Amino acid sequence: MNYFTYAIFGITGLLFYNQAIAGTDKTIRDNKLKAQIEALKREYSIAELMSALGEKPESDSSFHGSLGSNVEVEHIEREDGVTEGKVKITLAQGNFRHDDLPGWDVGFYSGREELYSGPLTHADYNRGVNSINEIYANRAYNTDDGYYGWGVKLAQESLDKRTMPEVKIFGGYNISDNLTLNGYGLYQIQYKRNTGDFSYWEIEPGLAYKLSERSGIWLNFRYQEGLWSPKAGDQENETEWFIKPGVFYNWGELSASLWGEFGEFKKDNNINGNKIWHEKYAKYGLSTNLKLNKNWSLFGEFSYKNISFDNYGDNRRFGGYIPLLIMGVNYNF
Repeated sequence: MNYFTYAIFGITGLLFYNQAIAGTDKTIRDNKLKAQIEALKREYSIAELMSALGEKPESDSSFHGSLGSNVEVEHIEREDGVTEGKVKITLAQGNFRHDDLPGWDVGFYSGREELYSGPLTHADYNRGVNSINEIYANRAYNTDDGYYGWGVKLAQESLDKRTMPEVKIFGGYNISDNLTLNGYGLYQIQYKRNTGDFSYWEIEPGLAYKLSERSGIWLNFRYQEGLWSPKAGDQENETEWFIKPGVFYNWGELSASLWGEFGEFKKDNNINGNKIWHEKYAKYGLSTNLKLNKNWSLFGEFSYKNISFDNYGDNRRFGGYIPLLIMGVNYNF
């Protein structure tokens, strides 16, 4: 809207202009207030905030969190003849926090993967079963313009007898009322019994911009570098990077996001520098969340990944694709 064009029509146009400016000022004030409230929630418990306002909490419980379960199906088709996939069932996953421990959250994950060969409709489940278990804890701290924190995690997988301790740092900074810089960095070691160790570090900075109260866009960048040290044989370097743009919209009970991942993965011999494997990919995804009531919600995701492979050991180049489907339910309290 061109406010100066309205102004030439006199007092009426001027009133419209003043109202619009007032509306813009109110939006700015609302955004600042929301940021201050979120900052206070990270610093103080809900009970303390309600007490300071002279209000009673809606619930007598000071323990909050979420519990969920989902099913994931991933299928791999490659032009070199590989046709396989996995059906992953998340038995339970949860995240919890307590009003008396502001800034803290803890969680767990328990899942099971059944690996198969052949087409999904006539699959032969002959590649083993993998059990996955994780526990973690995070601590966040408030600043005037954002937050920062750290976390620890311990995970185990049964198929290759893998134990994975991890440490992480994370944070966010409000550049403006609508623009936020956020990111994390982590370091993990994977101890694979009787075969070797894989250690890697990973960073993922990102920008998020709020277009309106219901919509926004983001752009993330991830870089990961690791070293596989087998008990026998040469060490291997693994490097992966991708950019991830996305957009989301919230209709109220239903929200959805469209996103993509575009990047590369490569594996090289750490002793002589020879190339072993290379992937270049483009992945497109749709994620949705439907709130059924105060406590229950459904979520889902579908993605399609198109990949170009280079197998330097056989001097072959071929293509492939990976469709992925996730459907699940969450309970919030």
